[in-house]
Amino acid sequence: MPVSIREQLIQKITETVGGLYDIPAPTDEREYPVTIVRDLPEVAADDQYGVSNREIPVAIGRGAVSASTVRAEQRAEANELLAELVTEMFADESFASLADGLEYTGGGIQVEVGKFVIAEAQFIVRYHTVRGDPYTIDED
Repeated sequence: MPVSIREQLIQKITETVGGLYDIPAPTDEREYPVTIVRDLPEVAADDQYGVSNREIPVAIGRGAVSASTVRAEQRAEANELLAELVTEMFADESFASLADGLEYTGGGIQVEVGKFVIAEAQFIVRYHTVRGDPYTIDED
């Protein structure tokens, strides 16, 4: 059975960040560290050449048990998680030639004193397919 380009992209993104797709946020420290990938509804526009240009908003969260109880050190840990996510996503922004480009649209951190550090980064992944055929990339 063929796999849509969108699904291939989500799988590749999840693999790239070492994450899990759309799982509930952990509530127990034994479930950390964790990276969670979530996608939102895509937008698409067909052009006059038979190509469907698409954009998928993707949010990636990463959490870990903090190595410190000092808030400033926790903030630094969380910012490092955010930096890792951005770096990992831009390592191959074509995701093995499935995507046309990647845009970092924002991110943030959260610390829970004495427990967890969390970072989330949002991206837009641009790709295209043949109009009406979500399984085929137009190679022209």
